[in-house]
Amino acid sequence: MSTSRLRPALISVLTALTVGLGLVSGGVAAAAPTAVAAPAAFTPAQLVGPYPSDYPPGGTYVPVLDGFSYLRDNRPDIIAQNLRTVERINGSATRAEQNDAVAINYDDRLLSLSEALGQRLGPVFRKLLADGRLPKVAALTEGYTARAMLPLGTTLIEKEIFGNPRPFVVAPGKIERYNRPGEDLYADLGGNGSYPSGHTSMGYLIGGLLAYWLPELGPQITVRAGEIGRSRIVLGVHYPLDVMGGRILATDLVSARLSDPGFASLVDQAGRQLRAELERAVGVPLARFIAADTPYMSTQEAVAAHRQMMTYGFGKVAPGQRNEIPASAAALLKSRFPRLSDAQRLDILRRTAIDAGYPLDKAGSNGGWLRIDLAAAYAVTP
Repeated sequence: MSTSRLRPALISVLTALTVGLGLVSGGVAAAAPTAVAAPAAFTPAQLVGPYPSDYPPGGTYVPVLDGFSYLRDNRPDIIAQNLRTVERINGSATRAEQNDAVAINYDDRLLSLSEALGQRLGPVFRKLLADGRLPKVAALTEGYTARAMLPLGTTLIEKEIFGNPRPFVVAPGKIERYNRPGEDLYADLGGNGSYPSGHTSMGYLIGGLLAYWLPELGPQITVRAGEIGRSRIVLGVHYPLDVMGGRILATDLVSARLSDPGFASLVDQAGRQLRAELERAVGVPLARFIAADTPYMSTQEAVAAHRQMMTYGFGKVAPGQRNEIPASAAALLKSRFPRLSDAQRLDILRRTAIDAGYPLDKAGSNGGWLRIDLAAAYAVTP
């Protein structure tokens, strides 16, 4: 699907969403009065845009994702390992992992990610969100109609193009199904493709923005995004390669959003609102509150756990492969290292990245996205 065909439809969808969902100043102001003035929302014009980063180059993300085609056509050993890994993770999942995976399936990605904010800050964030105190954050990141996520609608196109059957379809006798009572999360998934994982893409996209707003918690938020991806393997609805592909797509998209001056302005406004509302709620400087909070996990634990989820035990399939971390990825670390240049931020991403040549990594200009380890990059001391 070309950019020219996407543009009119996208503008129409954006207009309907901003009006229908009340993501405008008037809609927020109409909420129940509080002792503190209601925070400002984005205007319809700000939300509609459109913005250059709304459109993937060429209309799809296939160019950065099609390392999968090579594996499917040439590496049956990797495809077999892909399935075995699902069977192992699904079959050995603890009750806590099962429950978390089911909750992630039904919860909004933003709520799932908020677990990473800490024992005390997480509940504060969720209350502010529920009370309508974070309208700009909500407009960009909450729900399937979140403004930052609109390009991810194209994942339906990618899933159709790659057409990979899901694990519980391929090996029904070897996959345990985990459900809420009275629900069947598998019912609607059997007929659509598995690659890439949409939950993972959304988790890493929203997680990338949340980490950008709260860089003090960047490693923890990033590992929670990884857990959202892993939860799909626990459920047996996605493979490791699906999850890795979802991370590739999301990292590309977050970088595009933050490199797009117009959209980056929305992100910065939402971040300022978030930090101001959190500080108002906790009553002390946010950095001090975070430092005194009980973390989701330590920074070291988060970095180590995320590194394991980057490759899921796969070895290199192209040991001699060479590529560079894409230059636009430097924007990912702007809030973490505001005094550094883009070249210096890019160097941090290079130094903390995994090697080239793992499954789905590519040579050339569309490669390098798989290698980016945001948890490790956020953990670097300024």
